[in-house]
Amino acid sequence: MKCLIVDDQIENRMVLAKIMEPYAQCDQAIDGAEAVELFTLHLNEGTPYELVLMDIMMPVMDGQEALRKMRELEEEAGILQENQSAIVMVTAVDATSEMKRAFEEGRCTGYINKPINRGKILVKLSELGISPKVWW
Repeated sequence: MKCLIVDDQIENRMVLAKIMEPYAQCDQAIDGAEAVELFTLHLNEGTPYELVLMDIMMPVMDGQEALRKMRELEEEAGILQENQSAIVMVTAVDATSEMKRAFEEGRCTGYINKPINRGKILVKLSELGISPKVWW
């Protein structure tokens, strides 16, 4: 599985990368703009990300805008909704209104509240029908 981890805090990226390491080949981005660049590159190369774990609140380009742009790119590429990347927003517990926007406007696949741990990630992947297998 290919996974893109997007968070402006290096500590959060490292935690997510460590959790996902046995299950996915992970790339990391420090903000939404960098994430959209990587997402576009891999989509154009025919190797799209299966999973994106993205923070909502980030400088330069926040997760909401990046989410919308990623969905636009998939639509422009003719990717049907059922074949689009699973984009899971990672958020602080008190970001209810932001999550509602992510579902309604950006069609995010799901969300996980911080603090993040392996159990939360694996439960969410299971809920989304993504069967994490050790890839190495």
